[in-house]
Amino acid sequence: MTVTRFAPSPTGYMHIGNLRTALYAYLLTKHYGGDFILRIEDTDQERYVDGAVDLIYRTMHETGLHYDEGPDIGGPVGPYVQSERVHAGIYMDYAKKLIKLGGAHYCFCDEEVIKAQKERDGESFKYDDPCKHLSIEEAEARIAAGEKFVVRQTIPESGTTSFDDEVFGTITVDNSTLDESVLIKSDGFPTY
Repeated sequence: MTVTRFAPSPTGYMHIGNLRTALYAYLLTKHYGGDFILRIEDTDQERYVDGAVDLIYRTMHETGLHYDEGPDIGGPVGPYVQSERVHAGIYMDYAKKLIKLGGAHYCFCDEEVIKAQKERDGESFKYDDPCKHLSIEEAEARIAAGEKFVVRQTIPESGTTSFDDEVFGTITVDNSTLDESVLIKSDGFPTY
C-alpha cells in the first residue's frame, strides 16, 4: 500500500510551496488507494508560532486535502506531532543505534567555534568534527558528566554514496562533498 505524508512546520503561515507538496503527496496516495498522513514538524522550537497548527488544519480542510491520519484525528502510527515523538525517546533510541553502527557520533564542539568557522569559510564550509574520533565509552562518560552534545552523521572520508530516487534514478555523490550534519540537536529535537 502507498503511504505518503505531509509534514509542515508551524513556523508561520502555509504558502503555495507547502500546498503544492501536500497536493502531490495527496494525489499520489489517492491514485494508488493508499493513506495520506499529516505530521506536524515542530522540531524548530525557536521559530514556533502560536496558532500555526490550527492554521495548517484549516488550510488543509479548506483546500480539500483531507488526510487519513493526523494529530487531530489519530491513527495507528502516531504520535503525529514530532515533539511528542521526542518526548517518547524515539529519535534518541534510533540515534544511539546509528552511533553503534558507526553511522553517527556524539559531538561536543562549542557552537560559537563552529559558527565562527562557518562565517570564515562561507559557502565552502564543511566542518571537520574532531569528536567523530571519540570512542562511544568516552563520549558517554562526557554525557554522564553533564556536557552538552549533539548527534552528527558520520560520513566516510573517501568513496561515494548512492541512493535511488524515484524520479531521477540512481544518484551518486562524492563523500568529500558531504557535510556531517546534525541529526539530533542539543535540545534533543531532531533537525528534520
